[in-house]
Amino acid sequence: MENVQGKILKEIVDERIRQDEIWGGKEHDDGHRVNDWVAIITEYLGRSREEPHNIKNFRNNMVRVAALAVAAVESVDRAVGKSAAITELANR
Repeated sequence: MENVQGKILKEIVDERIRQDEIWGGKEHDDGHRVNDWVAIITEYLGRSREEPHNIKNFRNNMVRVAALAVAAVESVDRAVGKSAAITELANR
C-alpha cells in the first residue's frame, strides 16, 4: 500500500521549494511578522471558500497553506535562534 502521508508531505516540501524560488527564500520570509503570516495563510484558506465544490483547487490551496505554515515556523525558529544567540553573546 502506498504511503499516502509521505506523498502529501513530499508535495508540501516541493511547494516550499517552489515558494522559495519565487519569493527569494529566508531573506523574504524573515521580513514577515506573525500577523503577516496569519493574513497570507488566511488568504489561501479564503480562496477555498470561494469554490467549495472545486476539490482540486481546495486540495492545492491546502498544500499551499501547509507549506506557508512550514515557512512561518522556519522563520520564527530562525528569529528565536538569533534572539537566543544575541542574548548569549550579551551575557558573556
